[in-house]
Amino acid sequence: MSPGALRPTARGSAVRALALASATLTTGLIAGVFYAVSVNLGLAAQPDATYVAAMQAINEMIEKPLFFASFFGAVLFLLAALAAHYPRLQRSSGRFWLVALACLLYIGGGFLLTVFVNVPMNEALAHVAADAPAGEVAGVRADYEGPWNVWNGVRTVFSMLAFLTLVVACLLRENPGPRPEGRLR
Repeated sequence: MSPGALRPTARGSAVRALALASATLTTGLIAGVFYAVSVNLGLAAQPDATYVAAMQAINEMIEKPLFFASFFGAVLFLLAALAAHYPRLQRSSGRFWLVALACLLYIGGGFLLTVFVNVPMNEALAHVAADAPAGEVAGVRADYEGPWNVWNGVRTVFSMLAFLTLVVACLLRENPGPRPEGRLR
């Protein structure tokens, strides 16, 4: 492959910029949602039945197309940004490595954690009947609240770190690659 083959084109730069901007936006939106859901900590003083009903309502309301578009879109846009920056892979390509790090942080610490930990916990909570005996509701809350708060905190931190990593990637100048010999700029 000749050195000029890695040279950016206007179209390639636009694709990389759009993919990176879309990944940054959707990852930031999800990091914000995870952070906002920390209102669960404010529910701590509520009685068991109120807490369970409130969390059931939050979990039901969040399952809307806009959330899913952002949640799954962040993964797709991160992978698109990674793929768009991959041909530019050079030892000095800071953007590629930042996007790769953001992929690991969000997909591993935000997306997969949500899918395999928080969602199953939410589904189990959804099966608690509104008229369940007080002892059952208290037991369900005891099993749910502490672990859910911990894992929500973890996915929030990972998602925020992914977002910040993408912001830094956006601020880096795109490396134009090696100059073809004999051309002046």
